[in-house]
Amino acid sequence: MKKLLSILLLSGISFLSNAQETQPQPQSSAAASALSTIASADDLFILTLSSDNWSGLPSEFKAKPFRSRGLSFLIMKEKMTESGHFGIGYGLGFSSQNVHTDATIFYNDSSNTSQLYKLPDSLDVNLNKLSLNFIDAAFEVRLRTTENSHERRFKVSVGMKAGYLVQSHTKYEDKNGKVKTYDIKNLNSFQYGLTGRIGYGGISASVYYSLVDVFKKDKGPSLTPYSVGVTFTF
Repeated sequence: MKKLLSILLLSGISFLSNAQETQPQPQSSAAASALSTIASADDLFILTLSSDNWSGLPSEFKAKPFRSRGLSFLIMKEKMTESGHFGIGYGLGFSSQNVHTDATIFYNDSSNTSQLYKLPDSLDVNLNKLSLNFIDAAFEVRLRTTENSHERRFKVSVGMKAGYLVQSHTKYEDKNGKVKTYDIKNLNSFQYGLTGRIGYGGISASVYYSLVDVFKKDKGPSLTPYSVGVTFTF
């Protein structure tokens, strides 16, 4: 995972560099232009800490939102109008969805399907989650007010995010130890959904709602990911 994040960061730096004007210019001028772009951008780096969940989870199962902690990170480029009140943002990033429930995922070889089974109440479970990790591409429309005397403004962003699943695992932990299972069967390799943020200065409330289920159609339960979180922009 650390290698993956390192590759993503380097790709983001390359992305920002390539987003500059393609006209040839001296190295010192190009560096100054890049630094100027970074300094003037309002939401260049976007870090979100979220509570993840699934819509459609059968009633006999319970999710634990406060223990279902997700993370996403985006490196963005923006194009704003001259007033700075309206524009678009686009970029690349990484996200990790983690949903903690009292269900275990069982793969049925004979039917090639994935099914949920409830963990016995007698078990003293510390952790039982499904983790999905994506490389993301994002696009959003941005609206901002004029900066006030504190150099802060109200900001609203709406858009879409699409991700390619690069790693999946379940993690179970109790007093006897922990077990990790990788490469969960029948998961959708691609996920895309709607995003939104509203905030003031560098802090926003954010939401994400997937338009794609966790599992492939007819290969597992119909679980739709969504997240509510706090976003820090730099």
